[in-house]
Amino acid sequence: EKPISQWTSSNVVDFLTSLNLYRYVSIFKSKNIRGIDLIHLDRDVLQVMGVKDEFHQKAILTYIDELNALENRKPDRTNEICNKSVEHPRMPGVDLERCEKCDKYLRTTHNGQRTSQVFGMALCIQFNPDEDPAPIVVIKCTEEIERCAVISPKIDLYKLYKSNVSKVEVEKLRNAINEDLSKVDLTQYDLLCVAAILQKFLRELPDPIIPVQWYDRFVEASRIKNDEQCGLHLVRLAGELPLPHKSTLTFLLAHLCRVCRMQWSRGYKGPPTPVVSVLCHVILRPPWERIIQVVYNTEAHIRIMELLLMHGQWGESLPEFSSVPTLPPRGISAAVIFTQPPAPDIVHRESTSLQDAEWYWGDITRNEVNEKLMDTPDGTFLVRNASSKGGEYTLTLRKGGSNKLIKISHRNGKYGFTEPYTFNNVVDLVSFYKNESLSQYNSTLDVKLLHPVSRFQQEDEISNNNDIEKVAARLVELNAEYVGKSKTYSDYSDEFSTTSKEIQLKRQALDAFKETVAMFEEQIKIQEKFQKEAQPHEIRSFIKNAEILRQRLRSLEESKLQLEDNLKQQVAYNRTLEREMHKLKPEIVELDKQKEKHKAWLLSRGVTTASVKQLLTGGVGKCEQEAECAHHDETTWFLKECSRNKAENLLAGKKDGTFLVRPSRTGQYALSITCSGTVNHCIIHETDRGYGFAEPYNIYESLKALVLHYSQNSLEEHNDSLNTTLAYPVFADRRQDGFEEKSTTTNCPTTVSTTTVQSSASSVSSTSSAINSTAPTTTNSSNIPLIARKSQPQAYHK
Repeated sequence: EKPISQWTSSNVVDFLTSLNLYRYVSIFKSKNIRGIDLIHLDRDVLQVMGVKDEFHQKAILTYIDELNALENRKPDRTNEICNKSVEHPRMPGVDLERCEKCDKYLRTTHNGQRTSQVFGMALCIQFNPDEDPAPIVVIKCTEEIERCAVISPKIDLYKLYKSNVSKVEVEKLRNAINEDLSKVDLTQYDLLCVAAILQKFLRELPDPIIPVQWYDRFVEASRIKNDEQCGLHLVRLAGELPLPHKSTLTFLLAHLCRVCRMQWSRGYKGPPTPVVSVLCHVILRPPWERIIQVVYNTEAHIRIMELLLMHGQWGESLPEFSSVPTLPPRGISAAVIFTQPPAPDIVHRESTSLQDAEWYWGDITRNEVNEKLMDTPDGTFLVRNASSKGGEYTLTLRKGGSNKLIKISHRNGKYGFTEPYTFNNVVDLVSFYKNESLSQYNSTLDVKLLHPVSRFQQEDEISNNNDIEKVAARLVELNAEYVGKSKTYSDYSDEFSTTSKEIQLKRQALDAFKETVAMFEEQIKIQEKFQKEAQPHEIRSFIKNAEILRQRLRSLEESKLQLEDNLKQQVAYNRTLEREMHKLKPEIVELDKQKEKHKAWLLSRGVTTASVKQLLTGGVGKCEQEAECAHHDETTWFLKECSRNKAENLLAGKKDGTFLVRPSRTGQYALSITCSGTVNHCIIHETDRGYGFAEPYNIYESLKALVLHYSQNSLEEHNDSLNTTLAYPVFADRRQDGFEEKSTTTNCPTTVSTTTVQSSASSVSSTSSAINSTAPTTTNSSNIPLIARKSQPQAYHK
């Protein structure tokens, strides 16, 4: 055991959990309290931190003193201290209990004769589900809370379950209920006391509402990433609970639905995260011998409670919650409560124009956002226009392997998550939260805006490079790195699965060892008992037999200790493998994305698909551009002097996909193309970043690059009315027949020898590339718009 001064923050969290004070874990974690900090705690510091309860303050400080005393205690004084504790005076009518671990007397919750008529009794003997929906005390408490809520609209029902209340008052009410529940008038008690006694009753159940035998199944179900599927699975599990537990859970969740409706009617539109974060540990907990898991499964507990509430049919309807994360009430001093700063404090070195922000994606759908954030690390984010189309925005943030949606609201020219709104614009808001955590709004959002998803998809390495050979060489390097890391990940995964199975078997073996040791210890006790009653001539046999039993017990204990040590080492190794796998996964995903971008770049420059595949498989040959591709000859499709009418005459009667590029009356260029027997016209914008149909996808360094890309990618990706590629340059036939007006010789084929970029990587499957873009503005020859130009891009899905 390490000294308290060397404890990490994780050790401190385990310490709190062992004291059954895990409600304060988030406070201690947020302040990074370590062992050296524990030594200097006092009541004033705990009060400032948010530990308001006097008994909890005393418990924490007493145990810290105990730990310090243990470190300073001399070994030869142990027996003396233990002997003194044995002589502890026993008071009449008080049943003192000792802790199995430290042999200290435990705090009791009664004074005098122990009564347990209501509290501490199992649900199955508390009530008959055929007659009542829940235990009488639960029904009475919830009815009183709802009655007071109707009478007093100013009561904050979410804070009600988190507020501190006098332990003395709670104990008085508890004793009164235990004595005779039918005589208790809850209207005579403070509402905070009623809410506290309800939680106390549920907390003291021998088996919680969701029984401990079901704990692992619920936690495992909570790992399903899709909220809807996870919610349905959890509701199905809840329906399989024993009838008393199922009935009580249904009644309590129906009560929470009514609480949410009343709270919503009072202007609190956010989700019920504050009350959920409190009650989730009351309704669900692991077995006491594994209570430490509460620390690591806190987010799972909250998610289970939220999804059960949202997706179950509990006989009551829920209001339409705002997606803005609610600021939970916290018992922390004003010195550490975060407040949004005034807008002037924001650094303005970057552009405040939303259109210039790389993380702003405009009108893309939720499904498209999910695709872009798939397999990204925590802290990855983007902003899009809200589906309500009311001028608001939605921040989508990656946290815990799932996407969190947060609405950015605005009023009176200011932006923010909740009122009061203090940011001048969305860019200022995002810039600020790149350095500040969102945890003050939602305890599960302890993350910053770290990794923006850029809408400028083309990497500078490709955009500024026109050398096909260099890009091809880079593709081979990326592919080799991708294959290597994928193999490493696969090896880690196999090893992780193997060690996980071994750990499970060793844990089972350890349990068997414990049972066997217990059996031998019991046999030794029986042996000693009969030895005292044995005849003189039997004593020798008893002594010999006892020695054999002790030898076997020592052997078992040695083997057990060896197995425990081996198990600890293997668990540590297993966790290391898991960390390495989590570290590798986003790297592999990013390499795959980069590889696909390089492939798309080569294909857009006329390199054949077969050549790209040959590069990836390490074959020897040439990376060829299509030799007979007329698109490389700009004279076949670019007309410097061509009007709209002339373009329509040239394209009249041509087959679908025949096209030309000409100057536009707007000063830009225009694409004229035949599709479905009609000539359509699309504006091509020229910007500092390149050519394209609309921002942010003006990324092609020349008109030729744009034409080559869309010669292989259909315009239907961006406009349903343009179901064609740029298939046939209008003068392609003249080029073949030798009738070009201006002959421009192109170096076709262009080759890249793969001998300089060979890769030993194995073949990997590739997917077709799709560029997300805004639909081009098209008009037919009758000047009737086929589709209006969209102000923001609509992502395309294969």
